[in-house]
Amino acid sequence: MKLTVDFSSLFAAARKMGDPIEDDFVLDTPREPWEDKLGTEGIELEDINDLEQTDGLLSYRGRQVLLYIQDHGSKAQEALLDPKVGKKYHVAECRTLHKMRNEGRFERYVVTNDISGEFYITGYDYMTRQPVEGKTGLHICKNCLTYLNYKGYSKPGNYSAFKNFDLSEFFQTYSSFFTHMPLRKTGEKEGYTSDWPEVSRAFRQEKGYTCEKCGVHLAEQPKLLHVHHVNGVKSDNRKANLRALCADCHSKEAFHESMYVSHTDRQTISRFRHAQQFQNPDNWQEVIDLADSGLRGFIERCRSGRLPVPEVGIDLQDDTQEVKGMLELAWPRQRLGIAINERDRMHAERLGWKVFSVHEALDSFTTFVTRL
Repeated sequence: MKLTVDFSSLFAAARKMGDPIEDDFVLDTPREPWEDKLGTEGIELEDINDLEQTDGLLSYRGRQVLLYIQDHGSKAQEALLDPKVGKKYHVAECRTLHKMRNEGRFERYVVTNDISGEFYITGYDYMTRQPVEGKTGLHICKNCLTYLNYKGYSKPGNYSAFKNFDLSEFFQTYSSFFTHMPLRKTGEKEGYTSDWPEVSRAFRQEKGYTCEKCGVHLAEQPKLLHVHHVNGVKSDNRKANLRALCADCHSKEAFHESMYVSHTDRQTISRFRHAQQFQNPDNWQEVIDLADSGLRGFIERCRSGRLPVPEVGIDLQDDTQEVKGMLELAWPRQRLGIAINERDRMHAERLGWKVFSVHEALDSFTTFVTRL
């Protein structure tokens, strides 16, 4: 668990006296035993109703998790040899999980935020009746992908979201919906040269602390500007292989499935973009490029339905021009918006907006469309 201390006012004063400074100050506190267990073997639920949901995504004590059935009975040995015959795991409150809740079914459900893709299962050999256990790579529930319209999966004939499903990428996609991120994979930081911090700092300064993709200027928040290795080789620090990218743009690059960017950081970048008079998107691809990655399924649904292109990341101001919150997507003429954070939603509704969460909008898409 991390406690982040806000020294923004102090750092703002310091910047007036010279170059931008790194202000990512974090206090680390020991992780609780159950947190470590959640990230390794998982936590066995006594009741499926102990499982929570965050905007349609499965969660446990504020952490994004997945759910699977550990006890595979007589199918355990077969599932260890061939994962596709194993029981599917769940990442969202899909119709299958909804049915299980209603029927009061409980079959040793385990919650975990281990993103390795390997699952510990138990059972017995159907011939010898001897106990069987081990790890195998179970497959994602297709109903979960449909529910979220993950990577446009609900579109007929689109099977790539299932065939190429990656847990790290999935958890990264929805990182804004949760305050706690899963542990990074072992060895993820390997490959960087010992002088990388200085190389990165010098390169960002050379680029004027400006994202080379979206153009946002982040001298006031240098920690939100990263340096990307174009060819993926972290030890290759040739300038031709480096690119300065804001955290939002960087997380959307290929092979960055374990780069988790908080909702607060994405909103900060969005505010800088607006303050620097970025133009509103002209098409849906620009919306995808600028919006939070967790909205991708909804955006794809809007694009296929040929809905009007929204504004991305607009601040909500009261009569005194004080910022009260932010909408991730907004159609100002209709006073209609999408929010991730519940506080943003409440502020917007007080100001006369009709606001949906992303999964409410997906679940009631026809109702949503009638408001445009």
